[in-house]
Amino acid sequence: MSQQENVILEMKDVKVQFRLDEGLLKAVDGVDLRIKRGKTLGIVGESGCGKSVTSQALLRIVPKPGEVQGEIRLSRKKPDGTYDVVDLAKLDPRGSEIRDIRGGEIAMIFQEPMKAFSPIHTVGNQIMEAILLHATDNKDEAYRLGVEILKKVGMSNPEQRMSEYPHQLSGGMRQRAMIAMALSCNPAILIADEPTTALDVTVQAQVLQLINDLKSSHDTSVIFITHDLGVIAEMSDDVAVMYLGKVVEYTDVDTLFHNPQHPYTKALLNSIPSLIRSNKRLESIEGTVPFPMNLPKGCGFYTRCKMAKDGVCNVEDVPLVEVAAGHSVRCLLVDEVNN
Repeated sequence: MSQQENVILEMKDVKVQFRLDEGLLKAVDGVDLRIKRGKTLGIVGESGCGKSVTSQALLRIVPKPGEVQGEIRLSRKKPDGTYDVVDLAKLDPRGSEIRDIRGGEIAMIFQEPMKAFSPIHTVGNQIMEAILLHATDNKDEAYRLGVEILKKVGMSNPEQRMSEYPHQLSGGMRQRAMIAMALSCNPAILIADEPTTALDVTVQAQVLQLINDLKSSHDTSVIFITHDLGVIAEMSDDVAVMYLGKVVEYTDVDTLFHNPQHPYTKALLNSIPSLIRSNKRLESIEGTVPFPMNLPKGCGFYTRCKMAKDGVCNVEDVPLVEVAAGHSVRCLLVDEVNN
């Protein structure tokens, strides 16, 4: 398989900026990512690191006054077997082309299903709306497909659920309904933004297994956004660690857990409970993620990094550098950190 066939979506120097009265807010600041066909890319980081805004940029649903810059290249296979590449960043956010892609070729499981669903329309009505927009014009066929996809996601009494409102469903059932709506048109790319937030452990495991099963059966590429490294270990093939709107480390999941290079990645891993370190206190990352406006030059993690050096890390912005095949790190002290 050629590189063009292997990579379904590529982001190059993507920036999402908000021009406010107080200044320029850089929510996403020069992100480079690759999503491979049939694989899962995990995006991990603390709240406020730009994970969800990155996914909004892909779908061109960044709220005003947000501006998207850079390249978001979607590779689409045509009936003759060749590939057509479209730059999503150049499309009109309200235009017909992006509306065909949004929900059709790229679908999203939103972070909070109670807020994502309309409270005044039934679950079935909202699932059918997506199907009628992207798959068929026949309402009876759309209803049948809606019931079928609810069955696939393990929803009990799917015909009854089609006529119920979101508030009548439990948290786990709402999340299943959200997954069903996202998968109703067999998207090529599924964005899962914290899909297990506020769910109990049993339901979390069921939802994760469901996404993996559907990924395998439909050969869907998945972008999995979370702050939980345990979930990343289970779900991902490749991982991008984000901090302050930038990717600070990018590699495959095995390398990330066995040979992390960036101090932020190491700090995240050291904060996870472990049977091996059961007699030691968990480490914490002191401070909080800075507000992404009027930031000084240098590494964004400088004020919280235990390895930081004055006059080195706070002088110029740090580039993302490949330290090994397929492993990139944004740190000037990589050699010292790992000695």
